Amino acid sequence: MGHESHLTRRQILGSIPVLTSGTLLAPLHAQRPDSSAPATIKGKLTDAAGKPIAAKIRVVESNTGQVYMPENSIRTMPDRRHYFYARGEYEVAVPAGRYRIEAVRGICHEVAVEFTEVGAGIRHQVDLQVRPLKDLKSAGWYSGNTHTHYHLAIDENPDDRIRMVPPAEDLDVSILSYLVRTDSPYITNRYPVGRLPQFSRDGTIMDMGEEARNNRKFADFGYGHVLFLNIPRSIEPVSTGLLSNTPNAPDYPTLSTLCAQAKQIGGTTVWCHNGSGIEVPVAAALGLVDAYNVADGLAAGYERYYRLLNCGLRIAASTGTDWWIYDHNRVFVQVDGAFNYDNWIAGLRAGRTFVSNGPLLELTVDGKGPGAELKPGGRVRVQAQALSRIPFERIEIVQDGRIVAGQMAVNGREVKLEREIEVEESGWIAARISGPAKTYAGFPVFAHTSPIYLRVDNTPFRRAEAIGACIDELDRSMRVIRKSYRFDNDAQRALAVGKFADGRTAFSRLLAQT
Repeated sequence: MGHESHLTRRQILGSIPVLTSGTLLAPLHAQRPDSSAPATIKGKLTDAAGKPIAAKIRVVESNTGQVYMPENSIRTMPDRRHYFYARGEYEVAVPAGRYRIEAVRGICHEVAVEFTEVGAGIRHQVDLQVRPLKDLKSAGWYSGNTHTHYHLAIDENPDDRIRMVPPAEDLDVSILSYLVRTDSPYITNRYPVGRLPQFSRDGTIMDMGEEARNNRKFADFGYGHVLFLNIPRSIEPVSTGLLSNTPNAPDYPTLSTLCAQAKQIGGTTVWCHNGSGIEVPVAAALGLVDAYNVADGLAAGYERYYRLLNCGLRIAASTGTDWWIYDHNRVFVQVDGAFNYDNWIAGLRAGRTFVSNGPLLELTVDGKGPGAELKPGGRVRVQAQALSRIPFERIEIVQDGRIVAGQMAVNGREVKLEREIEVEESGWIAARISGPAKTYAGFPVFAHTSPIYLRVDNTPFRRAEAIGACIDELDRSMRVIRKSYRFDNDAQRALAVGKFADGRTAFSRLLAQT
């Protein structure tokens, strides 16, 4: 009979390995896990109804703030690469750690945020459901970006970017702009001017328009920049003067001449960059500007827009992003009837618009919205409200360029304003958002409606001081053109100056009517 050995309690406890802090437990007979192996976070992207959607995603390690993206993913603008785009699902490799994952889709949806902790070599499922902030489509409002182009600096096939980004940004209309800037390689110039049905299958209508431009210097807008939307062919020359790809090209023809050609073939004209350049008063006075792009690659500015409105000119508010889609600039257009591109363009030209890079802004005057004309009986009831995912400070009511009412936002997120405002003479009323708040891309938060026009019997709707300021500006511009602009011959110079003289004559007629 064998002899059995009996261990003491102390001997048994001493034989058990001690598990120190950070030790990973593994199944029996398994090798120790590789702590350097990356983890994987993946998930589905859906709307509130569970339908797959496109959105932009941000994956951030909570302790370090380090951002992680899939290799070869389509990302936001190179110097602001905070997000990558995905459709339906996403997957990204990360080190072990704690993470914040968010999905962002346009400005009519809440940000979807989830948190997770993953260990080395672990695959973790984090689904993101993006819920609506406000449904504007039910009231006929559809968003658009009127001004976009891409340079060769992007890393991926431009076809992939154009198919992915506009739907992920929840744009209903996205318009690319053919342009010429000496020999700069704009990859979007590869697409033909006109509708782009091959890129319009994922929920966004795509159109290839044109940006006609003139610069005196690269930091001087010269005549200015203007967009042509919904055109069947390009208008030549696309750029004049310094921006032309022809050495020593003349500053000819003027942009008003090109605007007239675009409108003759059914195009819609949109002046760029807060009305920059010396020719916007000319084109506006001659009836050649359908809309005015606020911000459009710059911080929003309204001074020139208000001056033109105070001259009695009807011009819709619009906007775009210009250089890539890097922020949430968009124009919302209220469509009359079914949503399609023709009806959207018609709504834009009619001024049924508001522009925004965050706040969803609404305005009515006696129940009528932007673009309408009213004949008030002494007082009008103004109702305005805004709801925003991005914090903002206040809403303001602007009458003929003057702030006549305002209201601070609640928690920087929403505001409602109701006022009765005295109206003694004809003019216009609009609503806007103001304050120091910034978007994630570092631009001031803005929103502005197109005007509602007021017509009071026996009172002028044009302001003599605004018209006089435009006339003075054109006098100065004609002197500069004669002295400093480049032309091939005296006939070109005379025609260019003559176009500005036509604008001055148009303002003089408006002044006489006032």
